[in-house]
Amino acid sequence: MLLQEPETETREENSLEAGRRALSAMADQYGILPLELKRASCAHEAEDLLRKYGRMPQEARPWLPVNMMGPILVMAHCDPGVSQDLWGVPEFLCVKIAISEKSYEEILRDLVDRIRSRPLPSDNSEYVLSPPPRDQGLLGAVAWFHENCASKNAQTKLAPYLKERDSKETAALDAQALNEIEAHLGVVIHYWLHGGLVFNADDAPKQDRFAEKLLEKHSVYPLHMAGNRVYLLSANPQSFSFEDEWLSSGNDPLDLVKVLADAKVIRAAVNRNRRKAGGLSTDGDLKIEGLALADDDDIVDIDPGLVESIDPRNVNLTPEEIVQWVLYRCIIERASDLHIEEFYNVVRFRARIDGGLKILFTCPVEELPRFVAVIKNYAQLGQSRQECQDGRFPIAIEQRRVDVRVASVPNKRRFQKLVLRFLDKQEGLKKLTDLNLSKRQSSLVRQSMGRDQGLVLVTGPTGSGKTTTLYALIDSVNRTDVNIQTIEDPIEFEIQGINQTQTDPVHGIDFPTGLRSLMRADPDIILIGESRDVETAQAAIHAALTGHLVLTTLHANDCTRAVSRLLSMGIEPYLLADSLALTQAQRLVKRLCPYCKRAVEVTQEVQETFYRNGMIEGPLTDPIYDATGCSECHDSGYSGRVALMELTNITPHMADLIESGAPQSELRKASMEGGMLTLYQEGLSQVLAGSTSLNEISKLSYTAVGD
Repeated sequence: MLLQEPETETREENSLEAGRRALSAMADQYGILPLELKRASCAHEAEDLLRKYGRMPQEARPWLPVNMMGPILVMAHCDPGVSQDLWGVPEFLCVKIAISEKSYEEILRDLVDRIRSRPLPSDNSEYVLSPPPRDQGLLGAVAWFHENCASKNAQTKLAPYLKERDSKETAALDAQALNEIEAHLGVVIHYWLHGGLVFNADDAPKQDRFAEKLLEKHSVYPLHMAGNRVYLLSANPQSFSFEDEWLSSGNDPLDLVKVLADAKVIRAAVNRNRRKAGGLSTDGDLKIEGLALADDDDIVDIDPGLVESIDPRNVNLTPEEIVQWVLYRCIIERASDLHIEEFYNVVRFRARIDGGLKILFTCPVEELPRFVAVIKNYAQLGQSRQECQDGRFPIAIEQRRVDVRVASVPNKRRFQKLVLRFLDKQEGLKKLTDLNLSKRQSSLVRQSMGRDQGLVLVTGPTGSGKTTTLYALIDSVNRTDVNIQTIEDPIEFEIQGINQTQTDPVHGIDFPTGLRSLMRADPDIILIGESRDVETAQAAIHAALTGHLVLTTLHANDCTRAVSRLLSMGIEPYLLADSLALTQAQRLVKRLCPYCKRAVEVTQEVQETFYRNGMIEGPLTDPIYDATGCSECHDSGYSGRVALMELTNITPHMADLIESGAPQSELRKASMEGGMLTLYQEGLSQVLAGSTSLNEISKLSYTAVGD
């Protein structure tokens, strides 16, 4: 039996390879892409787009929507020559791919079940679009997109480019700029103007043929491989640098078919493949070379190739190798924090991923002091076990830069606990348009940031994204005619044009003293990293009253409780009423995995919850979604997080209530009369949008309206 197993595996591999070759040949015959799908269902976002543009199919075996790429649908078929039925969707809004018959049948069954519960119209003649013009070039296609199918967010970002088409400003509008405005947009515009092969790298399957380092370097990723033929996603199909390096390394030539894709989404596919390939190996001992620091002692340089070859259960590994393996796992899994601690008789490494702690690695507790010593060396901290210490160090993984904040806390039995917080520079500085603000919220934020004085509060618990929001606000007013000064601990993003000061207790620079010094630097706008004590809060209030716009963060449960928090710190009500301009509270909730979220029936009880909170006026006919779990989300049902924001401006009526010492209930009532939605209401709106689940926002139900 043992002798027959390798032969069985070989037959299976040969059968799979034959299937890939047949799929590739069929796709080549029709000039489309072949693909082995990661999931046998239609993405829910693609179903929404289908319902917008489409109608019931008129053939028994139509093309099937599987996903979307910006404003267009990805349509699949196992026999492209037998059908022309695209569900009434215009062909220029579709990208066609070839899939296996098995995948086709599974997706068809899934769609039949969905359409049976929510039928499409039999005709879509009311929604007719003419193709985007090819003779008007890039701006003509962009203008068509802006008018016909752009989201409000994309319309806002595109508006400056389209105001004066002949101005020099439009020269900055290229494929890369379009992709930054909306994922895949530059690729789609190119497809409309020039045709060719384009695709969404989010749907690329796992690969193990090419090194991630090589793929990341050249912004490429294999979409489909059959023998020597490789359909290669590339941000620049005219570049041959990948082929040159592949051949110069002594590899056999490849039959490459270039497919245009968004560079940012390609990089995400490479990182996602890294996460999948990063599982533990149990096959024998590994010979591990030492992991070295970069020439710059301040930067921990992690080589992905070396780290990916590590089996952390190998007893011959050094503490530094294990630490770097854990740090690498945290970063590619998008962890926000890492806890290293004693747990009974083991050391436990727990990473906070999408808001929840997950165990990455355990080993005997005797190893804990060695791990602590390695990380303290990275952060240039002393090795004392009796002190609470704070430090930081940067990590470099190829071109990726991550800053790490370290907190060391003494624990029982002379052990220490370390908590590391990660700030991924690759995510970049957010813009206001990236914050998922409603029209009302955007208006209030821009109105407040346009003031010449006042206090803007951003509140929420640790890890709720307050600093990200602060940076987005401050960057929105970063102009040459405005002097912006900050006092931060630490400086998380360095922004050109803004004068940023780091607190330094050794030299006597803390928030209050630093703020007093900044007041003598002729600032127009001041950002205070956190108002954590009464002295800082009073200094911020006085700065806001003396002709400065002041932005700061505060720990409070919601935006009106921020008022009571400041009052409890000793701020006089009349000073707060005169200075406060805007208060905002925010939370991060888990985002449903787009690959496996499932539609669930809206029960009468749920309908009443939406109605009672003012989210619907009549019966809800569209489904809501719940978590399921799949390989893409590690069976959690969630992937990433979405921000909920509760925001109110301080009107004269609100200021009078604050000055008179009105109770919390009156402040909240006045805010809601002004149009504020509570955190729970904001969460319900995200449930209706299919972004999260009712279970995930249940923790915010204390802000619900009514019982």
